[in-house]
Amino acid sequence: MNINIFHFSNFSSGNYNLPTDTIDVWFFDRRELTPDMTDLPTLTENEQHKILQYAQEESRMQHQASRCLLRLLLGKYLHISPKKIPVCTNAHGKLFLDQNALSPDGKSRLPKLYFNVSHTGTQLAFAFSCHTPVGIDIEEMRNHVRTASLANRFFHPNEWERFSHLSTTESKQLFFRYWTIREAFVKGLGTGFSIPSDSFLINESISSKGLYEIAEYPNWRIQALPAPDGYMCSLAYQI
Repeated sequence: MNINIFHFSNFSSGNYNLPTDTIDVWFFDRRELTPDMTDLPTLTENEQHKILQYAQEESRMQHQASRCLLRLLLGKYLHISPKKIPVCTNAHGKLFLDQNALSPDGKSRLPKLYFNVSHTGTQLAFAFSCHTPVGIDIEEMRNHVRTASLANRFFHPNEWERFSHLSTTESKQLFFRYWTIREAFVKGLGTGFSIPSDSFLINESISSKGLYEIAEYPNWRIQALPAPDGYMCSLAYQI
């Protein structure tokens, strides 16, 4: 699978094309965005209402930026107005396109496009594919996180021993790598953590390439992605 990585500097006014064997990943720092990229009118009335319900300004700004950017990017891949794009949510919170919403007669369906969104701190990450479901997760590597207790609670038992011989810094890095792998994987599946997070094992047999397998789901791969300093990011997709 070819993975293209883009940033704010690559954002343009034109439309984008996505080859079938390619996943496009976009990273944005919210502080770089121009006002028109996070303009509330880009969203539907329902989305605007939900955004305005956030009590904390930081959360509101983060969610507003992620939804506005998602619509702008979807509009460029689908070649239609961002506000007209029928974005829906499944029972586990994963966003998807309603293929029939713009063409009730079924004569002009939208192109098949899979996508996923993640945000933390000031960073936002998006993944797009017309070939495979995708899941992406970006996490800020916070120092106060109790990695040992969380790993014991949420990771597969066979993974715990991998932390035993590591330094504090190495343990923190491995924890956030495994955490983003788990999040990206269940987001790719579209199930969220309705699948217990300790029920699947991360296989490190190919991790030297930054590529991971899930023992119980051999048709999935998770790729470690280069992320901004202080952050960790992983991308999940089917093969």
